[in-house]
Amino acid sequence: MRTTLLCFALALSSSCTVVNSVSLPSVPGQPGQDGEVFVTAGDITQPHDVLGMVQVHRAGVLLFGLVDIIGTDLEAGFRETLMPEVKRLGGDGVVRVRYHMTQYTPWAKALGVLFFIFPLPSQVTITGQVVKLKAG
Repeated sequence: MRTTLLCFALALSSSCTVVNSVSLPSVPGQPGQDGEVFVTAGDITQPHDVLGMVQVHRAGVLLFGLVDIIGTDLEAGFRETLMPEVKRLGGDGVVRVRYHMTQYTPWAKALGVLFFIFPLPSQVTITGQVVKLKAG
């Protein structure tokens, strides 16, 4: 029993790397081509008009320290919140994108499991410039 607890404690205290990623188009296409919005952290060389800044936010909780019922990860932030907003504004893409997302250590998640009556708050915020590509 003692060995099991020691192994569990060592596993929780070991460092681990979490990579959050989302696959989105990052190269601008032709204006109006297939209606897909591109996203890039940098700038673009194509002629474009800046329509303005956009900031979207999703907030929720992690039940049991693990279950994200609202969808406050990068995938949901970009696909379900940012993309519709860019389309609503009439943009073809977003440049200079920055994001901030709540992340918890394995210790905090383990405490979320133990103290399940206190869900962990979670959020993702994405900002960028909405651009409209010029024809030609």
